[in-house]
Amino acid sequence: MTEPSHDPSRQPPPAIPKPKLKEGQSVTHQMLEDTAFNHPYYLEKTGDWLNVKIGPILRTIKECSQVALLEVEKDMDPYIKRFSDQGEPLQQRTYEIFLSQLEGLSIDMSDEFYSVITDMLQSTLNLNSRRDKRWLWLWAMNERQKALQKLRIKKARKNDQDDQGDGDSPPVGNDEDALGSSDGIGGSSGPEDGSLQRGFGFGRRRHLSIADLMNSNEEKME
Repeated sequence: MTEPSHDPSRQPPPAIPKPKLKEGQSVTHQMLEDTAFNHPYYLEKTGDWLNVKIGPILRTIKECSQVALLEVEKDMDPYIKRFSDQGEPLQQRTYEIFLSQLEGLSIDMSDEFYSVITDMLQSTLNLNSRRDKRWLWLWAMNERQKALQKLRIKKARKNDQDDQGDGDSPPVGNDEDALGSSDGIGGSSGPEDGSLQRGFGFGRRRHLSIADLMNSNEEKME
């Protein structure tokens, strides 16, 4: 059988810079599909984002980001409002937790779906650029941080009204409106999902390993 002339799985994913936003513009799932990941590599790999859709991809990244956030938030500087502005040591530790959660979930994913996620993370590592370093993951972390803050405020108000302020942390993923994206994609399955607790070493061979995602993508950005 003749091999195809272009096979995205046989080449490293391209480096992709963070989108430049106009005043008043925000990042949405559709924007990421139409701009940052409207790249020949991803269009061919995903069938123009029809065979593999970007919504579930980004939702999975957010789910794993939320689990990592809940684990480290006690160590975050409370004065710094956005996770992306926290110190580098904390960000690095959080990223490693995020990758571990992603690896745990991968057992239930198809190779195709998982390879798109790891390729997108690899494309947006950009470790040599302060502006663009891990921008997709940091965007997901900021989104989940805002969603959790809104959920906690909502729950605190309800508890005040019911005179039941018990101070517990909110359950993860039980409020899709609070934890969903602006694109209408639902909330997280959360850290109590059994799939997140599975051990490693049982998955299939992947296009990019977790170790790959800790390394720099060497491609220069224009």
